[in-house]
Amino acid sequence: MTSWSRLSFLALLVLQEIVLAKYVRTKRSTIAPVGAGGSDGTIFDQDFVDYGWTGWTPSPPHFCLEVLPELQAAGLVIPNEVLNDCDPGDITYITNATALQLDTSSYVGQVCAMKNCTAFVSVGDNFYDSGIDFTTGGIQRFQEAWVDMYNEGVFQTAPWYQCLGNHDVVKGQSGIDFQTQVAPIYDPRWNFGTQGLPYWTYDLTGKDWSATFVVVDSDCFLSSYQKNTSVYANSYTEACYADRQTQVDFLANAFAESTATWKFLQLHHPYMSSATNETELAPLVEIVIQHNGIVLNGHDHCLGHYYSNNTNFILSGAAGYPQAGDCNYGIPLGPYAMFLAANPMTAANGFVTMDISNQSINVEYYVRDMSFENGDLYPVMHDLNPSYSFQITQHAT
Repeated sequence: MTSWSRLSFLALLVLQEIVLAKYVRTKRSTIAPVGAGGSDGTIFDQDFVDYGWTGWTPSPPHFCLEVLPELQAAGLVIPNEVLNDCDPGDITYITNATALQLDTSSYVGQVCAMKNCTAFVSVGDNFYDSGIDFTTGGIQRFQEAWVDMYNEGVFQTAPWYQCLGNHDVVKGQSGIDFQTQVAPIYDPRWNFGTQGLPYWTYDLTGKDWSATFVVVDSDCFLSSYQKNTSVYANSYTEACYADRQTQVDFLANAFAESTATWKFLQLHHPYMSSATNETELAPLVEIVIQHNGIVLNGHDHCLGHYYSNNTNFILSGAAGYPQAGDCNYGIPLGPYAMFLAANPMTAANGFVTMDISNQSINVEYYVRDMSFENGDLYPVMHDLNPSYSFQITQHAT
């Protein structure tokens, strides 16, 4: 039994409640921690995405600006991760993005200490800019950017339920293997099932409720990632795109077999968005709608809530570098955009919590005050209180 499991189990004995995280298609089960309130079966799950900037070292400007163009002109094949690590936008963002990740993680710690958060739900882009792979450099980056980064307060013991984003697949199969097979052994807080696959499912069960979460790799559904000009085109994305029906069937079967009170689809890319609606995710979303499920996603670097086809889409992509345009500068584009944490100057850093019970899911958006030397770009009067919240009462079918 791992150290966090022992600590959780002691808490469960005191509260006289057992909460289990069960991995479907495996024999292994893990004790998941109980949330604040204990006796009523609540648990706080926190959505965390687009956070992994710490420790990224871009290629030198001389290489990116002068050497790389000559290599390309000469017809040399450039590895995708090399191209991606010369991304001019991300290089521009890196200093601020790293600082914002540190500040936001501290903010998450403050709120979670107050709310007694007990689990973290990731929706991808765990490591900028080109993910990590099973190399010495990848191991060192994982240690610096995640193990050492999230190691105080609630982060010490709370489990993370992981998902892949587009930045996580740049290095191909080696990167997938690290996050799905190596990382869970390296640090037991990092959960990615036990099959070593980029899609998986787990259950959280309270006193009188249960929740099924199905994780898929949405990178496998985007035809744009199949183009030879895409930095996300590699043997991994090619193979999983050809086999994407497997993940559709996996979701359909997991939801059909589940009798849970609540059902969630956990993925990186947005089907509903203020920037780019990824309509190729429709086969997945249709299953969610059929089961009265809920969609958790990131990719857009902001916080948002969308409601369409009687379905809630929860966007939590603001743990790293926020971008106002991803939430259309705070201007709703239609009645489906219920909340956007952005204004003409910036999107806000923050995260989302879910307080789950049998009767309802209370969803709260925590937005931190964005104070800088040149002014308060996103003023929040009391940022330890939620800036927006809503309740979900319709049970899954």
